[in-house]
Amino acid sequence: MAARVELRERLLQLALAGVAVVLGLGAGVDPRIAVAAAIGLAFVALVMADLTIGLCLFAVIAFLDVLPALGGSLVSFSKIVGFLLAISWLAKVSSTEEDSRKDFLAAHPTFTYVLALFIGWVALSLTWGEAAGEGTTPLMRYALNMILFLIVYTAVRTSKQAIWVLGAYVLGASLAAGYGVLNPPQNVAYYEVSRVSGTIGDPNELASALVGGTVLALALALVLRRAPLLRLLAFGASALCLAGIFLTLSRGGLVALLFALAAAIVIGGRWRIMAVALAAVIGLSGYLYFVYFASPDAANRITMVQGGTGRTDIWKVGWRMVQAHPVRGVGAGNFQTSSIHYLLQPGSIERDEFIVDTPKVAHNTYLQVLAELGIVGAALFLAIIGFSLLCTLKAARIFERLGDTTLEVLSRALLVALFGVLAADFFISQEFSKQLWLLIGLGPAFLGIANSARGDHAPEVAQ
Repeated sequence: MAARVELRERLLQLALAGVAVVLGLGAGVDPRIAVAAAIGLAFVALVMADLTIGLCLFAVIAFLDVLPALGGSLVSFSKIVGFLLAISWLAKVSSTEEDSRKDFLAAHPTFTYVLALFIGWVALSLTWGEAAGEGTTPLMRYALNMILFLIVYTAVRTSKQAIWVLGAYVLGASLAAGYGVLNPPQNVAYYEVSRVSGTIGDPNELASALVGGTVLALALALVLRRAPLLRLLAFGASALCLAGIFLTLSRGGLVALLFALAAAIVIGGRWRIMAVALAAVIGLSGYLYFVYFASPDAANRITMVQGGTGRTDIWKVGWRMVQAHPVRGVGAGNFQTSSIHYLLQPGSIERDEFIVDTPKVAHNTYLQVLAELGIVGAALFLAIIGFSLLCTLKAARIFERLGDTTLEVLSRALLVALFGVLAADFFISQEFSKQLWLLIGLGPAFLGIANSARGDHAPEVAQ
């Protein structure tokens, strides 16, 4: 036994020496290579050592994927982080020493079948899709998001971990908004007016993520009373995210923000009066900006709709797909490929270039899923979302009964953020959004924390 231990130590020392030699050679070629490699090794160690830290890093990096240094390539940095995160999660849940309640499959065995059925239906849809190859990437992305859903449950098991992950989301949203504010787009020919797109690359998608960031930042500012500096930073992050929403000039984002404010008033509980006051302040801020500070072109884009942007034409064609294949859909990833077959039908289409020349996605998450996966796939997709919303609502009620003000506020804020993001997704196709699935995954995680806090060791069931 002693010989084996000594051999293992020798191998570890040789491995470290080898890494040092490689880093030294890299530094000789270009010091930046050594610095990047050292940072990468430290990052790998962090992700593999602590699943929650890895999830927080992933939450931030997911907002930065279009930056040249992190994304924009076949294997982006977020994909590498996601891969390491998945390995760390597998190692954690496979350990016999871990509490089985930290495993979603053990805590929610029945609903696990819904997740499996959804992935199975997506895979099955490849058999009838016009271009089966177009569905392999969506299948993989759905599968990875399901894994992220499971990872969140395992990684977020305490109130401190919940605050860390929500804080990471807010940090990522703030970085995305700040980058957009400091680096406004130079080419405005497509939109005919300058619109901030941040690190996400699309103004509408950025606005969707920033709606969640605004709500969660305000909630963190409310609960971090004992940390004045962090509280001030949270208030600043909420203001930055709100400014980012305005600067995207996204009508869908503004509608989602209004929907989130209305949801906050309805489900605000004992903080309903505060929610009304915040809604009034945010509404007044938006009015003052677009009336007195925004350029005439920017204000006109929000207040006046001149001609069609093509979204309603895409929706019309998408609905024709649903009518033609209501149960099974046209197959995962085949919306753009199949849309041209539904163009020449009764009904006027003004912007057919988005069907013929440059086929677009549905620009509506729910229509995209319904058209590609039919009623069966859409029902399973909505069941996953509904399950998360119900878990979050139940968690908020449990925390209210327990008198845990911090987690009650965060649970209600998560619910409001989800409502806002889901409302924004009515105007964009975001079924693969990492930010969306991170928020969805937090719902069951919050319920797990709530049940642990009340001493309920039975399997968790959302009512």
